[in-house]
Amino acid sequence: MNLEAFVPIIAVLLMIIVGTGIIPSQLSAALRMPGTLAVATLAQFLLLPLLALVVILVLRPPPELAGGLLLVAASPGGALSNYYCLLARLNVALSVTLTACSGFAAVAVMPIALAVTARMAVGLEALAVPIADLALRLMLFLVLPVGAGMMLRQLWPAVLRRYDGAIRGLSLCLLALFLAVVVMDQWHEILDAITDAMLLTVAFTVLALFTGWLVGYLCGWSDADRAVLALEFAVRNVAIAAVLALGTFRQPEFAAFGVLFLLFQLPILILTMLARRRLKSASPGGF
Repeated sequence: MNLEAFVPIIAVLLMIIVGTGIIPSQLSAALRMPGTLAVATLAQFLLLPLLALVVILVLRPPPELAGGLLLVAASPGGALSNYYCLLARLNVALSVTLTACSGFAAVAVMPIALAVTARMAVGLEALAVPIADLALRLMLFLVLPVGAGMMLRQLWPAVLRRYDGAIRGLSLCLLALFLAVVVMDQWHEILDAITDAMLLTVAFTVLALFTGWLVGYLCGWSDADRAVLALEFAVRNVAIAAVLALGTFRQPEFAAFGVLFLLFQLPILILTMLARRRLKSASPGGF
């Protein structure tokens, strides 16, 4: 199966759907939040690759897994965070806005963050990071499709509201298709990497959740909004990471790690959000 043909198409469709969920009024309201949305957005690209670097230096995974983790960590936020927020009864509008801002900022910030940290990672010192190519692919497969989705929202808001549930279902189906396509192509590599990938995912997810919560705390956000930011830090756009792994780096193993990252992170975040919801129903404090 030709991953380079299927994965970009799926990624573009997913990003269009993300764009249809962005409401301009919600975006402008979020931009006026105390602590500024810019700080929360840029902190992801500054801190998450460093967290991945720490995990790599401590656990010493094989280069293909180290590269996969670093690419995932440097990628923009993933739309799955919106579903986790829905599950935890958090501010979904803020989550959507943070995801969108992360995607727009990625074009300028992600290539630089990845180029700097790759030189410091064990086994990845010689990994070439073509900044211009990364920025171009992010523009083509992330920013433009999200912009197209926002335009559709402006043109046909009533239609999109009416079929909101179906659109959400379609995005999950596309995500499942993405996982299936990569798994079928990289089956043996995935089997060989399961244990190491699980350790990397757990370590990175725990660190990312705490760091996101801490950034929200330092920005003066409410407890609920800090929880949203914690999720935004943990959930990355593995579809875009796969597009870059295949198109820019020519490393399908990086894409295979992204699939394992998403699958192993899923139960961690679901259990975390369910536990938070139960704790919040019992007492008003805590994460």
